[in-house]
Amino acid sequence: MTRGRGRPITKFTAETRQRFLDQVAAGARLADAAQNVGVHHNVPHRTARTDPAFAEALATAKARGRAARQDERPHDESRYNHQACRCDTCRAAATTARTARRTTDDSQVLDLDANREPPTSCSAPCPSSGTARAAA
Repeated sequence: MTRGRGRPITKFTAETRQRFLDQVAAGARLADAAQNVGVHHNVPHRTARTDPAFAEALATAKARGRAARQDERPHDESRYNHQACRCDTCRAAATTARTARRTTDDSQVLDLDANREPPTSCSAPCPSSGTARAAA
């Protein structure tokens, strides 16, 4: 059975809604959670616009899912910089990475002014006049 313009009837029942919310709270992306419960990814958004109780439950599930995803991320310099994690592991990783970036080998430093003498004459044309400069 279809509903207008060939669209299938979508059953976003209370049980389906709860399964969707559980997956979102576990850290699944909204589109993935919708696909897993068998509804189009727009259905939960449309339902949230028309059902304030579902909208509130969705906001809570999204917050819990965001926290779950953050807990799964490794403790490293990225977490220190972007999530303000100040645990000992993240702090040590950030310090080590910062020190490595600041410490450079002498072979990596390029000294452009070493053994360079100022030019005594220039036979290249001047950009403004188009004529060659005279030697000083």
